[in-house]
Amino acid sequence: MTPYMAQGAAMALEDAVVLARLVDGVDDRAGIADAFRRFEATRKQRTSRVQLSSRTNTWLKEPTDVDWVYSYDAWTTPLAD
Repeated sequence: MTPYMAQGAAMALEDAVVLARLVDGVDDRAGIADAFRRFEATRKQRTSRVQLSSRTNTWLKEPTDVDWVYSYDAWTTPLAD
């Protein structure tokens, strides 16, 4: 994650929350593997979008709707099946 959006730490915190939600109640190895599969499916689109936006370094150089970044709630976002 490049620093141009200042979202690296935010992505790490979101990752932690989503992963915690996915492993809650898992008590076997197969469940952990499934939780990580679901974690990737849940997080990939968002983190890829943030990474691309940061890498192009165009964030806020023009009027931009910032809600997609700042209104994300890792506690309530739907989890992948």
